[in-house]
Amino acid sequence: MKPQNNSRRSTVRFAIPVVGAMLLAACAEKPQPVVQQPPPKIVEPLPVLVINGMHPGTPEKNKIVAAHIDFSNGTKNTLEYVMFKTTAYTHGGEVVKSKKSGRDHAWLRVAGPFSPGEGSGDKRWDKVWQNDKIACFRIDGAEVIDIQGVVEYYKADQIQLSPAVAALGLCGGAVGQNNLAAQ
Repeated sequence: MKPQNNSRRSTVRFAIPVVGAMLLAACAEKPQPVVQQPPPKIVEPLPVLVINGMHPGTPEKNKIVAAHIDFSNGTKNTLEYVMFKTTAYTHGGEVVKSKKSGRDHAWLRVAGPFSPGEGSGDKRWDKVWQNDKIACFRIDGAEVIDIQGVVEYYKADQIQLSPAVAALGLCGGAVGQNNLAAQ
């Protein structure tokens, strides 16, 4: 009987590791639950600037025209300087060159500080254009410098028009563009 007992022992000794390996394999093959990530929230960027009003001035002596812009700071930072890139047009849609540089764009700079949400009031830039046929001007973008000295340039689509300014319509016949216009 002893030989039979030995064979049972060797069968048991062999079976224990095999069963253990099978149990480990079965645990390893179980599908792990997948943690689903919620879809990322799409956050619309806040407008950097909100244009509350803008218009060219009445032509003065020698056909000199000023620019007027009233804006609010839409950022979370205090702005030290704001510089608007503008293009003026005649009633016929022709570009009016800047008086100072002779280029198609005139840069209009104003010093702050402008706290978050603060309005500028009506800011006036004298001697911007020299053409008494100016119908309107458009803001093509703005460079802002905050109080930490960070400089950023924002395109027209990051600048919001108040409903009153938006109602003025297109300037320069640029249909299909995000067009910031004043007439």
